[in-house]
Amino acid sequence: MTTPPTATQEHDPSALRNRLVDQLLAAGHIRTAAVEATLRRVPRHVFAPEVPVRTAYADDIIPTRHTPDGRISSSVSAPWLLAAMLEAARLRPGHRVLEIGSGGYNAALIAELVGPTGQVTTVDIDPDVTDRATRLLAAAGYDHVRVLTADAEHLPADVVPEGGLDAAIVTVDTWDLPWITMVAEGGRLVAPLRLHQYVWSIGFTKRDGALISDEPLTVCGFVPMQGAGAWDPNLRTIPGRGIRLAFEDGTPMPVDQLAPAFDKAPSTVRTNVTVGGEEPFDSLTLYLAGALPGFCRLSVDQDGHNGVISPPPPHWPGAAIVRGTSLARLAHERIGDGDHGKGEHEFVIHGYGPAGHLAATEMAEHVQHWQHNHRAAPCPRITVQPKDATGPTSADTDGLHVFHKKYTRIKIDWPVVPGTAAPALVLPRLSASANARQDQDPGCPARSQSSRVATTPAPADYWEQLWAGGRRYREVTSTEATLLADHVGPGRGRPALDIGTGEGSLARHLHQLGYRTTGIDFAPSAIAAARNTQQGEGPAWHLMDFTSDGLSALPDPAYAVVACRLVYRWMDDKVAFLDRVRQVLAPGGTFWVVTELADRREENDPYRHLGITPAEAETLTAGWSVVRTADLDVLRCYALRP
Repeated sequence: MTTPPTATQEHDPSALRNRLVDQLLAAGHIRTAAVEATLRRVPRHVFAPEVPVRTAYADDIIPTRHTPDGRISSSVSAPWLLAAMLEAARLRPGHRVLEIGSGGYNAALIAELVGPTGQVTTVDIDPDVTDRATRLLAAAGYDHVRVLTADAEHLPADVVPEGGLDAAIVTVDTWDLPWITMVAEGGRLVAPLRLHQYVWSIGFTKRDGALISDEPLTVCGFVPMQGAGAWDPNLRTIPGRGIRLAFEDGTPMPVDQLAPAFDKAPSTVRTNVTVGGEEPFDSLTLYLAGALPGFCRLSVDQDGHNGVISPPPPHWPGAAIVRGTSLARLAHERIGDGDHGKGEHEFVIHGYGPAGHLAATEMAEHVQHWQHNHRAAPCPRITVQPKDATGPTSADTDGLHVFHKKYTRIKIDWPVVPGTAAPALVLPRLSASANARQDQDPGCPARSQSSRVATTPAPADYWEQLWAGGRRYREVTSTEATLLADHVGPGRGRPALDIGTGEGSLARHLHQLGYRTTGIDFAPSAIAAARNTQQGEGPAWHLMDFTSDGLSALPDPAYAVVACRLVYRWMDDKVAFLDRVRQVLAPGGTFWVVTELADRREENDPYRHLGITPAEAETLTAGWSVVRTADLDVLRCYALRP
């Protein structure tokens, strides 16, 4: 039974402080007796003399300094978050600790935990902040804490004791971790780390020169780092649209070409992945940021007519990817009240521009991959290494889920749900210019005369069927490989080109036949998957849109074999596509095509539309002097020669 506070208790700092700690204990933010005792002992109201005592003991931030434009530049952080970070720091008596971002209160908490034999230094770039911290620490009885005015990226040498710091705690929003070399082996670093504008408080242990996360990731917010460590959002504005794209942890991409993409209503791809009204989904956005090249954060002017459906809130820019003249963006739609009446939402992807539907499908595949393999798995593990680190542990820090910072490389490893084998994600891709037609694709929305978008929920196995006619057709079978060898012959080092290579299975078979093979695809995730699945020597992989990029971008002027597997049916302008193939096919070469046949499926097969029609097959075979075919279930293989 809870006793209501009396009027006296409402103004008694000790009573208010104990009530706050009781709340933090009940919420699970406090896990150890040491942190509990520290929070009961340190008088928070002394470090917030500008507000009433009752406000000082609310579980909220207390702003103490603002920038000229009104943004908070310094504050007393929320108690729940400080408690969680102190627990993650695992401080002990005698520890030597550096705090980045000063205010006084957290430094006093640290001083209590490390005791009289410990050492605490708190640093801030703003002299007004450090003057205030010095004054208030002395008033609270913690004048032995060293307060230093300095840029945290360029600290004096004497800040780091011999042997390194036992712990560093960062209480400002930081884009990088330049303090990694200052922490002793086995020491701790706790920081609110920015990855593509998402901020998580993460607890690390230093092992073999790297920081390894071993605490749950906590979504949080702090005032931004100032000075040399201030982050650059790499913001780009789409002309005339009031739409901004931030490429904070990726290579900034051109955006001017995206303006026409928002002239028309977007296509919508449903994922069948749901989230509760108050359920966090920050792990999904972190996963997408690492998995999808061209990832960015989308924000809009709230009073503009920009063409963005359901624009994201100002404080939470939307996850998006850029694909040439097209863009896809993660959104969600309310589909019910949920179990607790707080709403249930489905993740949907909006695609803008000529290849918007394809980009949306690419993002939807990753959402479903996260749902199936990672959503219910343990927390991802984050490894931070110095930028110049070498050795075995640095060998796998160049692919997906790797963020390259100024001083460090940050890699995220995603555990898989126990008992679930994570399949290869990327299915064979089509060219960015080969737009899936609405009458071909059951997931492509029909537009009404009012230009509103209506969507049809995809069948349960739609994503298994859409790109490759089912998983049974994703890999090149032994029968198909034999047909390929019979029709194209040995390579003898001659060049071969695989268009829409996907995860690269056909390109690898051509390589095994002795061809010097190049696999191209418009989707960065496809090229990344092809590279990641390659073992030893193999094909070369290039990011390229075959239907629109200049053919001079290809490494060879002509190819003995040009191949496309499960790609031809997606070409809107099949005649133009075939003309381009003829331009790069060497005299006497072979154009190898594997495609689905609509007339080989049953009349009631819901995926009958995925195959090419007899008329499209006639277009494919017209004008070749040699046409040879072989059938594999619903697939047909064509060997075409000029």
